[in-house]
Amino acid sequence: MNGVAKARIVVRLTAVSAGYGRQQVLERIDFQLHEGECCAILGENGAGKTTLFKVIMGLVLPRRGEVEVLGRRIDSPSARQWVRRQIGYVPQARSDGRLPIQVEDAVLLGRWGTSFAGLRHPSSRDRKLARETLELLGLEGLAKSDCRELSGGQKQRVAIARAIVRKPRLLLLDEPTTYLDVSARDNLPDLLAAIRRELGLSMLVISHDADSWQQVSDRAVVLQGGMLVPADN
Repeated sequence: MNGVAKARIVVRLTAVSAGYGRQQVLERIDFQLHEGECCAILGENGAGKTTLFKVIMGLVLPRRGEVEVLGRRIDSPSARQWVRRQIGYVPQARSDGRLPIQVEDAVLLGRWGTSFAGLRHPSSRDRKLARETLELLGLEGLAKSDCRELSGGQKQRVAIARAIVRKPRLLLLDEPTTYLDVSARDNLPDLLAAIRRELGLSMLVISHDADSWQQVSDRAVVLQGGMLVPADN
């Protein structure tokens, strides 16, 4: 990617080791993501890719090493709260909820904790941002639809819209093509490439499918044996 060498470092992991209980998952991870860059993190199921995301978001504390996001060390409760406000996160697809919620309201929830929370209600700006994000994702015609009635691809677009409506500086996507049909899976990389161009986001994408992310990512790394290694070209 042109200019990456001079770009600001958005994520820096230095000799990071992490795990759960007696299980060691990540072992002395060194990694950097530059501003505006997209990197795919590849690896088999159970390799620790989601754990790596949780470390970046401050949800799992490293046993050793340092985590820095957007120039701030993530080494305190306040820093961990702060970093989650800077990140848009799209988790792996989950089962549908039972309660009815309109698409626009589902996206608006992405603003929770940024400009409204508790007894504070969404502002006119929050609602405007939600409408603009729906338009960016091609969902404006579904704004009043029940989320339970959407297709798998439409639900994934809603999840992405909810992540980016908070105006994050970093977008993390965890296996975003899982459970999608062939058409939606094939279209998703193009959609993310368009979002990246429009918003100038830095992105990390977890996947076990290297081929589908070649058109989106600037580079790829592989997580294996608890360590990151460059992907074969």
